[in-house]
Amino acid sequence: MINMKTNPRFGRLVTLTAIVLSTFLLVACGGTKVYNNDKTVVYNGAVYNISKVKQINSKISGKLADESSVDLRGADRKQIEAYLDQGPMYVRMAFGLDDQEMLYRASSITKWSQYNSMHKSFESAGKQITSLMGNKKKMQLKLK
Repeated sequence: MINMKTNPRFGRLVTLTAIVLSTFLLVACGGTKVYNNDKTVVYNGAVYNISKVKQINSKISGKLADESSVDLRGADRKQIEAYLDQGPMYVRMAFGLDDQEMLYRASSITKWSQYNSMHKSFESAGKQITSLMGNKKKMQLKLK
């Protein structure tokens, strides 16, 4: 057995070895995390790569019974019901991804509740896409 009081070099060697090992362990554990930034949205059987998209906007349009088209972004209940008084309306909701379009919903409606349901679902999808873009760790979104 080595007596540390009689051999001060041994104590220094043990301390130096502990410091070197601790340094290696700290360097190996810290590390910088690198995340892959390929973000995709999967919807209706299609995969959309949105990692390099600069601008995402919403498009809501309606085709009235008289074949005229109207922009429904920001339309309130009174406006929608006024359009529906003319007859059924074909509503189309999509996300513009720079030069690409992702059709979200398209259907003919006859009452406000149908439009309201479609619009709520569309807004929810928009929030999910925004959340995906803001989360470094999340890479894929599956919309329903």
